[in-house]
Parts: sequence; C-alpha cells; structure tokens
Amino acid sequence: MRRQSIAWERAAEVRDAADGWRRAGAIGAPTHEAIKNAYPDPCVTPSAVWRVLTAVMVTAVVLCSFGAFALAIRPREVGLSLLLWLFGGACVVATERLEGSLRLARRGAAGAAAFWGIVLFLGGLGQLLHEIRAISGEDALRLFLLTSALTWAAACWRWGSPLFAGLSVASVFVLLAQVPFGRTLWIVVGAVLVGVAARHLDDGALAPSHRRAAMVVLLVAVAAMYVALNSYSLDQDLLHELRPLAPQRVVPSTVLFAGAAVATALLPLGVLAWGWRSRRPVLLDAGIVLVALSLVTLRYYVHVAPLWAVLLVSGAALVALALAVERALRRVPGGEQAGFTTDALFSDDRGQRVLQVVAVAGTLTPAAAAAASAEKGFVPGGGASGGAGASDRF
Repeated sequence: MRRQSIAWERAAEVRDAADGWRRAGAIGAPTHEAIKNAYPDPCVTPSAVWRVLTAVMVTAVVLCSFGAFALAIRPREVGLSLLLWLFGGACVVATERLEGSLRLARRGAAGAAAFWGIVLFLGGLGQLLHEIRAISGEDALRLFLLTSALTWAAACWRWGSPLFAGLSVASVFVLLAQVPFGRTLWIVVGAVLVGVAARHLDDGALAPSHRRAAMVVLLVAVAAMYVALNSYSLDQDLLHELRPLAPQRVVPSTVLFAGAAVATALLPLGVLAWGWRSRRPVLLDAGIVLVALSLVTLRYYVHVAPLWAVLLVSGAALVALALAVERALRRVPGGEQAGFTTDALFSDDRGQRVLQVVAVAGTLTPAAAAAASAEKGFVPGGGASGGAGASDRF
C-alpha cells in the first residue's frame, strides 16, 4: 500500500475509536475534539450505502463495456484472452488512480475496479490455458489456481482488501486439493497459516486493512482445517469433489474415522477456548458456528431426533446461554467479570453498518417503493392546475 494510504487508514481508525470512546462516555467532548485535531482524515468517506451503490455502478459499467466490445469485434480464442487482459489492465490502472485520490479512494469504485481487474485477468489466463493443447487439463488447473493465489495476495498487499486475502487463501486450499495427500496438506498448511496470521493480528507495523486481512486468513484457515478433519467430510470425501480428475476414492479405515470424529468435537472447543482467552468476538463467533456444524454432523450419524428439532433445540440453548451469561454479568459489581462485560465499550459498529445497508437496500426495491406510495395515499393519474388559460389537467 502507499504510505499516504496507510496514513489515511491509521487516522480513520483512531478517529473511529475516538467516536466509540465518546459514545461510551470514556472521554469528554474536549478530548474527543483534541483527538480529531491531532489525527485529521483528509479523505472523503461517504456512507456505506453510497459505497455499495457506487461499486454496483462500476460493476455495471465494466461488464457492459466489455460485453459491448466483445459483441462488436467478436474475438476468437486468443483475441478474447487479449480483450480480457486489456480490460483487466484498464481496471487496475483505474484502481491506482482512484486509490491516490482523497475524494475517490473510499467511494467503493476503487474496490470494485480492483476486483474486476483481477477477475478479468484470471479469466483471460483461463481462456488461454484452455487453448494451449500442450498443457493437460490438470496442469492447467493447477497453474491457474497458483496464479490466482499469487494475484489475489498481491492485490491484497497493494490495496489492502481483506476480501482479496480470503480469495487468495481459498485458491491455495483448492490448489492443495489437486495434489496427493491433499487432506493432510489442508491440515498442515492451515495450521501454519493460523500461526502466522495470529502473530500479525495486532502488529502495529501493518496497516489496519492488512491486520483485518490477517484475521480473514486465520478464519479461512480454521475453516479449511475443520473441513479436512470433519468426520462427514472424510466419510463422503468432500475434498475429492475439488479434484475432478483424481483417481477413485479410498474408503477410510475405522481408526481414521474415529480420529476424525474426535477432531470434529475438539476443534470447535479449541477455537472457543482461544476466543475466550484472547477476548476476540470473531473467534468466539467462529467457535459457535463450528460447534453448530459439529452438532449437525453428530445428528447425521446418530438419529436422536429430526434435524429441524436438533437445530431448534441448539438455537434455543444458545439463546438461553447468552441470556444467562448476560444476567450473571449484570449481577456482578461493576458489570465486568474476567474481562467480559455487557457494555458495548469501544465496540466496532461495522456490523451495524452492514445491517443498515441491507435494510436501506431493501427499501430501494420497486415493491417497497410501491408500498411506501400506498401508505402515503398516493394516487397516480396526473394533477390539476388552473389560471392563465392553462388546462385543468396535466
């Protein structure tokens, strides 16, 4: 990332934290104003709704422009690859220009342009590899996945998008599924990535977006390890579905299946314990999701009740546990126990903003607009006017 972009991000993070401290009552208005003055943020930051709409418009412009050129010149196989690369390069250049602008860096256009630039580049590469007869299908797929992993990683490092980090790691695991002992590699590489990413979650030398990318890498690696260790995944050989040209699968032994069953139960508990010790809500949420998946896996092999009943009881138990924990914390003097509290002190409101975007986007549908018009008593059919010789209808 550019140094100026990192500086802008750091200033925005400090200002957001100051806003959280102010809402929580930890600092007063003078201190809040002093922090704002000490860390000025020169960038224009529109609302999340505006950024989403801008990204959608950029997506429409890129895809429609590419489709128009493709229909106009009707390129052949190699020509189509060149056209894809041409548009991909144009998107990358546009991203560089947008990222360096104070007024345009955070409007959503840069992220959309970067995403489609990488997608179009990879699309051109896939088209070219498909036309080269000297490369077998399996080798072409591996080369494509390797390039995808490196390209998304480079894009994440340059522009700081956590989404690109997730796509890079996902490409790595799909690539590992194409080679022998892919399940073992998923476990080993996943553990390595978890260890490396965990060391950089609070690394002050990294940009804030790179630290968030490290969290995404950690979560994807944990998910990959769980898929590789899950007993249902082993029994059904789900990784085999990612390798279409692989030889016939081998039925796992009883000992191996028993070990997978134990890992299915222990890994979610380990993630929960890690989240509890580190006080990271993201890890706690991931652990809860993995526990739910493990319960569904248990229900698949032990038919204690219908699946809907298991899910209903599990959800009710989680709600009851959350209410019990909240009640216990409120009874403790000070409302804090072992670092946990019911107060939303210094919390990040990005999740609330996402929910707000979804709610606002729902009001932009034609049905919602019609419903709003009906509530206001709007009756179509024109209006009335008079005077100056004008007609009474228009």
